[in-house]
Amino acid sequence: MAILSYVFVFAVLCVANSMQSNYERCANGPNPTSVKVLGCESLPCNLKRGTTAQVAVDFNVVANTKTLVPEVTVQLGSISSPYPLPEQNACKSLISGQCPLEKGERATYLLKMPVEKAYPKVSLTIQLSLVDERKNSQACFRIPAKVVD
Repeated sequence: MAILSYVFVFAVLCVANSMQSNYERCANGPNPTSVKVLGCESLPCNLKRGTTAQVAVDFNVVANTKTLVPEVTVQLGSISSPYPLPEQNACKSLISGQCPLEKGERATYLLKMPVEKAYPKVSLTIQLSLVDERKNSQACFRIPAKVVD
């Protein structure tokens, strides 16, 4: 009976660990179904200078849309600043699904975010919102991160 109890506790801990997410919710906007930051197993994620951070974002489309634009904001302490991505048409970065998207459809967006060598080594929070042509968010999340060598 004791062995069965240990197996049960171990199973509960494994399930709890697998349910931890590697992103935070936005104050406004629908949550993605999953966010996978390449090379990041726990928060904060390390972003290596001189590389391109890659994030796969699975989301369920909340309203029909013809377009998607990635809106990225970087928060450093109490200061927030927009971070323009090289590719402003998020439809081109869908690795699952294609525009136009229909409500209820499942899609996957691949965020590619350059981390320049000139960036200082700091802690920050990155927020991404995928915005449709009506300026409504289709998915939104936040990732605490550190810029490292």
